[in-house]
Amino acid sequence: MDKPLFEKFADDYACSRPEYPIEIKKFLFDLFSINNESTLLDIACGSGIFTQLMACGREASLVAGMDRSSILLRAGSHFYKDLCYVPVCGCGEIIPIKTETCDIVSVAQGFHWMHRQRSLSEIIRVLKPGGGIVLIWYRRKDLKEPHQAFIEGLTHKYNPNYDPKFMDADYVGMLLNDGRFHDIGQKRFYGSKTYDLETYIRWQRSKSFIGDAMEEDILETFLQQVENGIGQYFPDGIIKEEFKYDLIWARKS
Repeated sequence: MDKPLFEKFADDYACSRPEYPIEIKKFLFDLFSINNESTLLDIACGSGIFTQLMACGREASLVAGMDRSSILLRAGSHFYKDLCYVPVCGCGEIIPIKTETCDIVSVAQGFHWMHRQRSLSEIIRVLKPGGGIVLIWYRRKDLKEPHQAFIEGLTHKYNPNYDPKFMDADYVGMLLNDGRFHDIGQKRFYGSKTYDLETYIRWQRSKSFIGDAMEEDILETFLQQVENGIGQYFPDGIIKEEFKYDLIWARKS
């Protein structure tokens, strides 16, 4: 990624992106035997949505949320009244953390933006022996649902370069072929989020293939059409989105 995305609408990003199911945290803490002295690093954390989940209830100094964008980090600091982690400006290709200090290094909804080999080498460097790499992606559960088809149609219309599979790759195969990890696994979780219309529009605007990809006048037209049309699927004004969360993990050999 040549330049930070999401900065134009950082506050929208912080307030509207879906949260992560707490079951993911419970699963990872059990899998990697995380205790009160364990150190966690969340890379490409954006406004810290996954970081905050992992950090709450822990000593803040033991959890770092790292992003190359200071604007996104500030948006998270403003959004969370009780910030549970330490914000750090940096990127996965050059991690400003000492060698073999982390029990878990996570990347939630961000590894596809990073240079794979440079980032993996840096993650290996900062992980303790036996420490865990955690990669997570969420996606809308079913793009064939009527309201999803409506949104997808508008997105393709106003951003012809939009590819709904832009995050997809064989990440398990990547870790297997790397040779520096073992105990590789994957698991799917499910969750949902409800939106009022205003927050739903902010969520659309926060997406890289919408807010960052569309010119200002095109974006305004797109959002107006979303606002005018989404109500036919949710007449009570409460929009429910269902998500699937794909978790991939491995241990440093």
